[in-house]
Amino acid sequence: MTDKRDDILTATLQMISQQGFHGTPMSMIAKEAGVGAGTIYRYFESKEALINELFLEVKRDISQAMLEGVNLQAGVEQIFRQTWLNTFNYCLRNPAEMLFLEQFHNSPFQTPESEAAMLEYLAPLVSVIQTAIESGQIKALPFQMLTIFAYDVTVAHAKRHLSGVLEMDQANLELAVQACWDAIRVN
Repeated sequence: MTDKRDDILTATLQMISQQGFHGTPMSMIAKEAGVGAGTIYRYFESKEALINELFLEVKRDISQAMLEGVNLQAGVEQIFRQTWLNTFNYCLRNPAEMLFLEQFHNSPFQTPESEAAMLEYLAPLVSVIQTAIESGQIKALPFQMLTIFAYDVTVAHAKRHLSGVLEMDQANLELAVQACWDAIRVN
């Protein structure tokens, strides 16, 4: 039973990353997953529920990848650097997930529940950021604004690298991480 659910989620991810939300009807998802259209509704009550469940799974995966090997007791600059690089490498390894997340974050499918789950997955990082703000190490910006300088810029670099427009070799990675850190740190 869970194989069908996984097949549905995988098909949804692939199709949405290529065709967008509106270009991916449930009938196409069913065909791509190799299941009947009615089967999808055994696992997900609606397309919105399916998309939100996929978001939660992908967001959990990227959140785990972002924090992989990060020493939360290290200095905030070290933590920032490692999470930035982890995010970049995740995007390179998982371009469909990157494109899906980018679309989701800019869609009406995002709900207060999905936003709360995202913050829960990133709770250790949110705590580090809050402490760094309180101690005057980084600018006192709302968390969502800080993510623009970290996550959004990281994704933009990964997309340009994957498209061949920008070579993100080690030197350019260091420049990008430093520029993002400089944007949020207190001088």
